[in-house]
Amino acid sequence: MVRLLDALDRARADSGEDFHFALQLERFFESVENDEELSDETRLHLDEMDGRYLLPDLVDKLEDWYSDSTFQSARDALDQFEDAITDAEDRGWVNVASQYQLRRIRLKAGLQGHDVTDELEEALEFIESCHTDDLASLTTSIIEVTTDNIDDVPKPHRDRWIDLIKIITDVNRTENRFNRHREYIRLLHEFKQACDRDTSDVETALVDSYRREADIVGRKSQLQKADILQSGVAECAEYLSDERKRNWKQEALQARRTGTETELHELDPDDLDVDGIEGESLQQAVAEEMEHNTQVYVDWFKQVKQSSGSSSYAFYCLALSSSLFPDPNKIRLSTEEFVISQLVSRQIISPEAHTLSIDPSDSESIPNNYAHYAAGKMSSLGNALYRLIKEGHLTLSNIIHIFRIGDTLSPDTEAFLTDALLELHEDNHRKALFLFVPHLEATIVDTLQSIGRPAYTIIDEGTQQQLLGGLFIDGRDLFGRHYAIYLRYRYTSREGMNLRNRLSHGQLRYRNANYLNTVLTLFDILKCLITLNSADYLNYFGIPQWTLSPPTQYAQETDLSLFTDLNMQIIGYGTSTDGHTLLVIRENGHEDHTELFFDRGRIRRYLIDGTRLTRDEIRDEIDQLRDDHPHIPDSIDYTWLDQDDLILHTIKDAIDDQTTVPADTPSGDTIIEHAKVRGIDESTTRTAFRLLEERGDITTREIDGETVVPTDEYLQIFEHATRVTGIGETLAWHVADHFDSEQAFFDADQEAFQAVPGIGPHRADRLATDCTSPPAVVEE
Repeated sequence: MVRLLDALDRARADSGEDFHFALQLERFFESVENDEELSDETRLHLDEMDGRYLLPDLVDKLEDWYSDSTFQSARDALDQFEDAITDAEDRGWVNVASQYQLRRIRLKAGLQGHDVTDELEEALEFIESCHTDDLASLTTSIIEVTTDNIDDVPKPHRDRWIDLIKIITDVNRTENRFNRHREYIRLLHEFKQACDRDTSDVETALVDSYRREADIVGRKSQLQKADILQSGVAECAEYLSDERKRNWKQEALQARRTGTETELHELDPDDLDVDGIEGESLQQAVAEEMEHNTQVYVDWFKQVKQSSGSSSYAFYCLALSSSLFPDPNKIRLSTEEFVISQLVSRQIISPEAHTLSIDPSDSESIPNNYAHYAAGKMSSLGNALYRLIKEGHLTLSNIIHIFRIGDTLSPDTEAFLTDALLELHEDNHRKALFLFVPHLEATIVDTLQSIGRPAYTIIDEGTQQQLLGGLFIDGRDLFGRHYAIYLRYRYTSREGMNLRNRLSHGQLRYRNANYLNTVLTLFDILKCLITLNSADYLNYFGIPQWTLSPPTQYAQETDLSLFTDLNMQIIGYGTSTDGHTLLVIRENGHEDHTELFFDRGRIRRYLIDGTRLTRDEIRDEIDQLRDDHPHIPDSIDYTWLDQDDLILHTIKDAIDDQTTVPADTPSGDTIIEHAKVRGIDESTTRTAFRLLEERGDITTREIDGETVVPTDEYLQIFEHATRVTGIGETLAWHVADHFDSEQAFFDADQEAFQAVPGIGPHRADRLATDCTSPPAVVEE
């Protein structure tokens, strides 16, 4: 709701910015229509808006209708929608007026015994008068709802709707807005089909749209041309002759081969599986390999969308797929870099020929030939996303929907990203890229703050926000190690593309501000949102049932955090003896069944009736499943987490792993997150804390409102500090936080103590005097 108020103020200041308010209204109305409980904060902001704007009264009526089915409230809401439309038109808010038109039609269409003939006619007249200023997604939504209610459209009005859609289609064709152009072609096709009209002219227009765009775009990018032609073949297959399809496919392959040579300088053909091929045939093989991988991504996305009925869900599954990014360990091993790097000093030069550094030290260094492996994967992913957008499988509404699920972005960040999405939708890739890249950092910082994670670093004067590179360096726990290295390579590292810094300092080549970098940056923004705020996305979508993951993902490391849930209990897991399959066994006591998850490139879920089954009973059920599902491996090595001792041992290991220095204090929340990786949910972890403390294995303390698990040395430093005059508990905790070991505490001088936050010179003198050695042990 904060964003709604912010967008309202923006629209009042500049009527041309009203599309932000219209999009926020869409989000708000969907919540009301779905009878979702509005938060207390939202209620407060509605009260603040009362008297300033008409929305609160309208919301009251809509809530009465959608929650209690009070018919009079629905009629009153229809009247208020009419007032809202008039108000928006008077203010010059074309997009807001369209949003109100759309909601009024949907409301009345849902009232039994009522038609929307008058409302559709008014919407028709409205769009006829101002379609050039309207947000495309709102106009298309009104056309879609008109098609859904075609029986309420008189025949003369149907002709007017067809003429209107044709006019808008022609305008977008003239201005080379091909995404919009094809959106309206598809709508016209659906509308004509609903009216039982001939659609051959529309199908011809769709084919011509792809042909025209490919010819125009091909002057700048052959790779982009290849993707457009492939999308044309995919969408227009039934409208193209066999000969034309073959010609387009061949032309696309040739364009990709040319583009690979001239546009992908990071891609080394030697890194692809094309051994024994040289010269021109090598480039052909590289192009075919890239096209194959792109097609795999596209087909997979379409399959998930068709199975789930949601493009947003398909993107969510794609974002959580682990095979999209290179494995730095495999790269190092394959090139024996761990030996060579010790013998050769490296001089790093940017793509613009600027020498950046020699022998930079890096805690998580990027392998020397990482770029070669990353380029092929990135290009295939970017091409696939571009094609999905072109073919209408991944729309502006789908992307905005994903942004909104987490609800973590500030109003300004969301506004900038919305502008960038609109530019991308209009194929203004350079404008979109220059908006996306700086707001990748804003997205990460906003999300970290929203979920209570620090986005700052400690300096001598206090704290400051971490730079993007610092977030990535420290981000293996946030993003996962492989993805954190990829983000550094792509945006901030001098050893990589360094896209963010090159763009900021004006060192980015003009040709590199292209469609590929733009859609990949959008993907990274969305993936960071989903990764950092996983709880909200898991709550909304659930565990992804399809992912693109390497089959040997679990051979080296088992991460069960994806399967943990507060309401479920993981009782065991197993890996196949060949290491290719992960099995997770989870009990759902609320619904009295046991869940089985098998991950072998994609996650499959099966249910067994009952809970608290014996291990033999579970094995028998798995054997029965195997008869019908051959992907379930014959031999599985099980680890059972329903043993208290094993759980306690696992939690103690997680605590020890987070204790990097003798006097450390891992927080309870940190231990909970690391326990999830090992398949132990939050409730069980907290119970284990209590049992471990009762047994005397650990000690927990509440420090500044946060539960921590301090080591013995940390507690001893605290105890020593409290014995000094003028040092209370709060300052003593600060002292304990400052020193890595008890010995370092006793060795500290006045200057070292004064560096502790809150310790002035006088207290530092007393600490240095009274804490120079451990207290003597008195023998009896």
